[in-house]
Amino acid sequence: MNGRIHEDQTAEGRIAAVAKSFLVQMRDKYKRDPDYADFRDVLRPFVQREMLRARIDEARKSYGQGLTTRMVELAKELDALEFPDEFDLRQFQ
Repeated sequence: MNGRIHEDQTAEGRIAAVAKSFLVQMRDKYKRDPDYADFRDVLRPFVQREMLRARIDEARKSYGQGLTTRMVELAKELDALEFPDEFDLRQFQ
């Protein structure tokens, strides 16, 4: 990863790293900056993952006996998210 963030324990840092990586790939391959819709589409699964992580943390802190059921539900949602191994930049041509 280019820049000051190589690994980050915060949601903001992880999303920033994805955004920076996407921006660099777009500039290198297509010689243009992504627009708002490009960022929206690429960041969607990463934002969803961070939201689920926050919900899992909340469940750990507040559910008590219902934790197992809630954790199973959230784990299924997390497993259903699809992340690209690499950004498929063909859609931006």
